[in-house]
Amino acid sequence: MDLSKRSTALDITRIFALFSVISVHFFLNNEFYQTPLRGTSMFIMTLMRTAFMVCVPLFIMLTGYLMSRKEWSPSYYRGIVKTLAVYILASLACCLYKIFVLGRDLMPDDIFFSVLNYSGANYAWYIEMYIGLFLLAPFLNAMYRAQPSRRVKLVLIGTLLLLTSLPSVVNIFNFYVRGWWERPVRSGEYQQFLPDWWTNLYPVTYYCMGAYLREYPVKLKKWVNLCLWGLSILLFGWFNYYRSCGRDFVWAKYNDWYGLPNVIMTVLAFICLSTIRTDGWSVKVKAALMHLSDWCLGAYLLSYIFDNLIYVELNAFVPEMPDRLVWYPTTVLLVLILSLAASAVLNLLWAGIVRLWHCLRMRRPAPERAKSQNMGEKHSL
Repeated sequence: MDLSKRSTALDITRIFALFSVISVHFFLNNEFYQTPLRGTSMFIMTLMRTAFMVCVPLFIMLTGYLMSRKEWSPSYYRGIVKTLAVYILASLACCLYKIFVLGRDLMPDDIFFSVLNYSGANYAWYIEMYIGLFLLAPFLNAMYRAQPSRRVKLVLIGTLLLLTSLPSVVNIFNFYVRGWWERPVRSGEYQQFLPDWWTNLYPVTYYCMGAYLREYPVKLKKWVNLCLWGLSILLFGWFNYYRSCGRDFVWAKYNDWYGLPNVIMTVLAFICLSTIRTDGWSVKVKAALMHLSDWCLGAYLLSYIFDNLIYVELNAFVPEMPDRLVWYPTTVLLVLILSLAASAVLNLLWAGIVRLWHCLRMRRPAPERAKSQNMGEKHSL
């Protein structure tokens, strides 16, 4: 197996992003968001939640890094076929789980429309976003490449950050209320200083940042990178705890996907992970990481099934939410392993479908294959 042109460090980055997704879902499924932030356990979990929110941004930045040199052509759209196939198969698996395990009454038309509206697989909002990003990618690349210099490309990224991320840390204060800082839990009250209409454009920001880091790699000493990453987690984690202390965790602008703290942590995480030296690693290890990386999308989507199975038991077995912290390693690793295993099966199924399709095509008479190819060429013109 020739892995000379493949970056194992990027495989590690994708696997870490999946691990972070499953870790963030630990808090989604264990009633963290319905429990007031008090005590050491809740502070530690707030730090962890802050750290792992780089998950989705890492996936998007990795997309920008890998696809930044793609150009538009009719054949470009073939690149999304496997993604859509994995999504459809994962959605069907989730629907079957809901029918046979959860006892849901889903008819064939319900399943069909759940695939179209991204509700079949409960974590499929990412696919809905990714489809649009994939369709835009060649044109985003053209826009990025059209900038005449590194300085102008930085201005482009700075403009995107101004529109999508900076409002998250500027529009979160309310100076009209006396003693506001003594009652920081009033996180929903703020004065607007910057326009925040464009914040949902954040996938484009992360995409362009990934493209920039591919063209202009940032060289940091590893210990400096790790220290900055760790300090940012402590600082932003403390701020999240401070803003919600004594009440339920507030999912606000500053700790959302597009929040500037997440942007900073994601960039530091990406630089650290994508520059791991793997030159001396064995081919077997690199091949294993390549396969795990390839299974990440399916594992992301299928993790809903194992989240649903495991957290019901965990929440019943450990009634006090803060006490569930000690179960984090067990539950997250179990969900990760089961999700990757299920995704491996799903990817094997898709590979079998592709092989069957090729076999059926080869069995067709040559004139029919030629006619089909000619029709395809005519259609593409």
